[in-house]
Amino acid sequence: MIHQASPPSSSHTPPLAASWGTGLLLTWGLLWPMGASLTPVVYAQTGAQEQADHPILTQAKHLLDAEQAEEAITLLRGFLATSPAPELLDDTYLLLGATLHATQQYGEALKSLHQLRAEFPASEVAARGKLLQARSHAAMGNLDLALPLLTSLRTLSKNDNIKREALYLSGNFYAQKNDALHAIQAWQDVMALGPDAQAEDARARIRTLLEDTSDRRALERIREAFPRSFPGDLAALRLINFYVERNEEHLAVRQIQPFLANFPAHPQATKTLELLARLQSKLKSHQLFVATVLPFSGELAPFATETLNGVQLAIELHRERGGVPSIGLIVKDFESDRASFSADFSGLLNNDHPLAVIGPLLSKHLPAMAELAGRAHTPLITPAATLPNLRRLGSYVFSTSLTYELQAKRIATYAMKEQGFRRFCILYPNTTYGRELARLFAQEVRQAKGEVIASASYKEGDPDVSAQLKHMKAEDLKRYGLAVPVDRSKQAGKQTKMDRKVLYAPGFDAVFIPSRATDAGLITAQLNFHDMKVPFLGANGWNSTDFARTTDSSIDGAVFVDGFFVDSPNPSVQNFVDRYKARFGASPTLFAMQGYDAAKLVIDAAKKGATSGEAVRDQFMTQPVLSPLTGPAAFGPDGTLNRPLFLLQIKRGKFLQIN
Repeated sequence: MIHQASPPSSSHTPPLAASWGTGLLLTWGLLWPMGASLTPVVYAQTGAQEQADHPILTQAKHLLDAEQAEEAITLLRGFLATSPAPELLDDTYLLLGATLHATQQYGEALKSLHQLRAEFPASEVAARGKLLQARSHAAMGNLDLALPLLTSLRTLSKNDNIKREALYLSGNFYAQKNDALHAIQAWQDVMALGPDAQAEDARARIRTLLEDTSDRRALERIREAFPRSFPGDLAALRLINFYVERNEEHLAVRQIQPFLANFPAHPQATKTLELLARLQSKLKSHQLFVATVLPFSGELAPFATETLNGVQLAIELHRERGGVPSIGLIVKDFESDRASFSADFSGLLNNDHPLAVIGPLLSKHLPAMAELAGRAHTPLITPAATLPNLRRLGSYVFSTSLTYELQAKRIATYAMKEQGFRRFCILYPNTTYGRELARLFAQEVRQAKGEVIASASYKEGDPDVSAQLKHMKAEDLKRYGLAVPVDRSKQAGKQTKMDRKVLYAPGFDAVFIPSRATDAGLITAQLNFHDMKVPFLGANGWNSTDFARTTDSSIDGAVFVDGFFVDSPNPSVQNFVDRYKARFGASPTLFAMQGYDAAKLVIDAAKKGATSGEAVRDQFMTQPVLSPLTGPAAFGPDGTLNRPLFLLQIKRGKFLQIN
């Protein structure tokens, strides 16, 4: 039945809805996967209406109340076969859909409910049908089909009861998807709708969800979404407990300080303040400290976290092996308060006296931090910045990062000394990464008495580099390349415009392509098309498993360089990978390894007797052999750690280490 919209009336309840609504709610309550009680809103009145009444519908309701659902289904289907009056159809479709749902015939229920929506989109029971559709999809495990239906009800429904039920269901379905933040946001909307009893029920669901959540990232997202309100306080407290239970006092302290600032009058503020004092006392009990100053908030936070994970792993391994001397960890967020950073960093250096500071990630932040660290005689070790010639910033600045110079030197050494190549072309993206690697590779080639035949740039992401390849071919033909005319009269079969008139033989030995993996795959295919079938060389931008699996065989056999390879057969690397996965539940990255190296080298210096930043600096500058993860290394005159790099070859869709 389709009715004109009428003003809501609390005194008029549709007879049919009132008579069988309770029975359906009972059957649906049995189906609820989370064990939560449902509010009786599915059959809430949407407006005054003239309710159609019919003996068949009433009888079907009684059968359902008597738990004779199959009989009710047979009755309703028989009724539909009689072509009942249109004003009875929407109620019949809804009742049949609900009865089929009660017998777990979800697919059949959806068919009936789809008819309701298709034939009676403006019906006053259409919204209830949509709620039941969402439940049916969810019961079949199709939460991604259920949620859009609920979203439309949350957005478009003008009935608070319908909207509230849609919000409840959305929250529960998001919780089943382990999407705690969206679940909480839905239940927060329930709280805003009221009434008080249902708002408190939604609040209780949020509390229960947070109590059961042990996913650190999910808790962090919730805390960031509600920094000064419920349930951000609960997420912050869960994170504090999470880190305390893992003996990560430095991270617990990092959580406590903003919690106290944002919730000074919180019921748990006093106990949390006491915990802070105990943790700080425990941290001060360590003989020595390593500090990390990294951007733990903002867009670089994931890379900072990976770096910190590596640092933690190095310190934990030291403790497992005896922990002498005792070394603690201080963690500071570079992005937390940029206005007062200089004062805070100076306080860290002069009050806590760390053996070394690991950070920053970006080259642009090095000069200011290097100046302060130099004044305090504290080594500053960047695990990621690629700024060349660090020594110009002072004698206390070091780097464990994979620099452009290290990559260019290693891939050039491989090509010239190990493969005997002498002539090269370079094709690079017009980015800082591409320009620097192209320049440094060309420099290494010329210093080794090799030749760069041609060098060309392209716009990163441009799928067509044919103009650059034609330029490279033209330059090559002026020097070493050969163009051999083809006698087309001797070619068998019908000739086409695609038949080559000239065969081109490159005069160069290899092409260096310091690009992203997505660009390299397109470029190598075009190189082959233009008869430039020579070995391809690359840098760490190629390290993408999707790139390795490309179906284009043109890239097979190409070699590139990187600072870390998670599948390396090196026993030290595999031990690191296994420990990292067990500790953090993910594979380590280059950032994690570089953070690990920075911390390990400081720890090694402390084990050899260094008790001050100056002593650590002296060991870094005088020790001929240090022991980072990948093998013997040493800091060069410019302050960069010259460590072994990985040569990786693409072979049948996989990366293989060849050194």
